[in-house]
Amino acid sequence: MSHNTSQVLQAENLLPVLCVVRDIKRDHPLLPVILITEHNSANLRHLSSVFVEAVLFQHQIVARLPVALKKSVGTTVGLRALAEACVRNEVIPPPVRHLLTCALSTAPPPRMVQYLARLVNSHPSTIRRHWRRGVNPHGIQRVKDLVDWIVLLHAISAKRPGLSWRCVARGIGTYESTLRRLADRCAGDTLGSLGSGGAERLRERFAKALGGSFCAKLH
Repeated sequence: MSHNTSQVLQAENLLPVLCVVRDIKRDHPLLPVILITEHNSANLRHLSSVFVEAVLFQHQIVARLPVALKKSVGTTVGLRALAEACVRNEVIPPPVRHLLTCALSTAPPPRMVQYLARLVNSHPSTIRRHWRRGVNPHGIQRVKDLVDWIVLLHAISAKRPGLSWRCVARGIGTYESTLRRLADRCAGDTLGSLGSGGAERLRERFAKALGGSFCAKLH
């Protein structure tokens, strides 16, 4: 079964589903997978051969599944919460609010201004004009900068032990070298350092920069 952007697999015996898990992780490297199985010696032997975001045993479902789900969709939930804050904030001009809602709520994220324009049924020059008119000189100055920030946020959130930056980039539809450039240009830091700091810290920096663009509090 699925839950938002997570895949939850439940199997009494682990061995028959290992190939399914590997296929999912190969084809969708950024899709969080939570595996639920029985606690027995046979399953324990096979756990070391599979990489997923969380493994729960049947008796742990009630206590641990909600927490595992929350962690697995943390980035999407965090960005959508920020999108909702933008929608509610009347300081931000309506066309820009709509633009931000689409940009922050879409996964995978729009990687180019042209893609974002299509999402809002508009033209790149039109959304650039709305953005220039709406922002002040102290925040995110260009729509391209907004798009780059969001791509970087998705990448940092998707990084997990055992998952290379190359796989992260491929899952978003870009290149590792691009992510490294975005880390330096948007956050003034290295990709590795941002990954170590975690998505929540970077999201707070982004929210502060975005709020500063409109003199709006978005936390």
